[in-house]
Amino acid sequence: MIKSPLSYFSFNELLGVFSVDQWLLLGAFFLFALYVVMNLYTDIQYRKTSNIQHLFSLIVGLSYFSYTHQGSFLVLVIMLIGLVFGLILERMNTSSPGDTKMFVVMSVWITSFAQENLILHALIFCTITYSFQLAFSWIAWVRKKGLVKAVAEQKEQLILLFTPGVSLGKEVIFENWPGAVNMCLGAIFTLLAGGLMM
Repeated sequence: MIKSPLSYFSFNELLGVFSVDQWLLLGAFFLFALYVVMNLYTDIQYRKTSNIQHLFSLIVGLSYFSYTHQGSFLVLVIMLIGLVFGLILERMNTSSPGDTKMFVVMSVWITSFAQENLILHALIFCTITYSFQLAFSWIAWVRKKGLVKAVAEQKEQLILLFTPGVSLGKEVIFENWPGAVNMCLGAIFTLLAGGLMM
């Protein structure tokens, strides 16, 4: 009689391979990846994301952050950094409120995986994601307007951005680009950069 391949597998040995912290890290990374994939799907398919999903993931992310960085109030600064970057992109009409929520939630998750330099990791994530968003919007703008007109309008938009009380133009550069793609790319590059920095 031929033995099943599962008969050679010992679940107890597998449990002994990892510590509790490593199991929690794997579980947290799985939940974070699930959050990103679900947002990618809903943002690409329906151009919206779930508020309940953002809230649930934020609560779980804050719990894991609290476990990995006991007593750290830096999470408030990290959430503020994500909020500021998201609001800047909203003001520039290249992003939606759902993207701002994702900025906040993913900033918490990204920094919970870091051992040190938490604010630096949050800034790296937001800057990389912001750069992807601007690059994609710039490409769409040049394709829509042409290079010369796009540069002239970009100069005008930058002046308006830093002028208090003046609203930016309401022209939407692209309606169908999902912000979750930028967040996913930003998270991947930040996690890779975090691995290189440690």
